[in-house]
Amino acid sequence: MAQRRAANRRGEGDQLRLELIRAATDLLVQPRQVSPPSLRAIAREVGVSPSGVYLHFASQDDLIAAVIDAQYDELRAALAATDKPAAEPLDRLLAMARTYVRWGIDHPGAYQLLFESADALPAGSMAGGTGDEIMDGVAALVRAHGSARGAEARHTGMRIWIALHGLVSLRIHKPHASWAGSAERDAAALVRAHVGAPSAAAARKR
Repeated sequence: MAQRRAANRRGEGDQLRLELIRAATDLLVQPRQVSPPSLRAIAREVGVSPSGVYLHFASQDDLIAAVIDAQYDELRAALAATDKPAAEPLDRLLAMARTYVRWGIDHPGAYQLLFESADALPAGSMAGGTGDEIMDGVAALVRAHGSARGAEARHTGMRIWIALHGLVSLRIHKPHASWAGSAERDAAALVRAHVGAPSAAAARKR
C-alpha cells in the first residue's frame, strides 16, 4: 500500500499538481497488455458450460488461434476477390493496397486483433500463415513490376505494408481527423511512392 502523502506547506500548492501529473504520466505511458477473453467468459456468451468448450478446443490459445485463422481467411478472400491475375503488376499492387486498407477500416476490431494485439495472441499465432502469404504475394508483384528483385523485393513489400498499416491504424484511431482524401487514394499514393518506375536492369533480371 502506498504511503499517505504529507500535506504541502503553505506556498507549495502547485507541487501536488506536478506530482499528480507525473504519477498519471507514469501510469498512462506504460505499455498495456490486453487480456483475451477467458474460456469461461466465451462459454457464458454462448450459453454453455466451460466443459462444453473443451469438446472442441483443447485450450484458450487454440480457440483464439481459430478466431485469428477465420479473420485471416476473410482478409485473404477480400484480397482475392479484387485481384485480376491478367492485369499489370502495378495495377494488382494498387488493387491489393486499396482492398487491404478498406478491409481494415471496415473491420476495425478484426484488424486490431490481427495486427495490433500481438500481446494478446497465442505464442506463434502471427508466424507464417496468411500474413506471410500476403507478403510473398506483394514481393512477387514488386519483382514482376521490375522495380526491385530478390530480397530487396520483399523489403520493398514490407515497407509498403508498414506504410499501409500506419494508414489503417490512424484512420481507425483518429476517425475525426481532417483527412485530405479517401483512404484508397492514400493507399495508392503510398504504393507508388515505394515502388516507383521499374528500372531496366531490374526488369531484365527479375
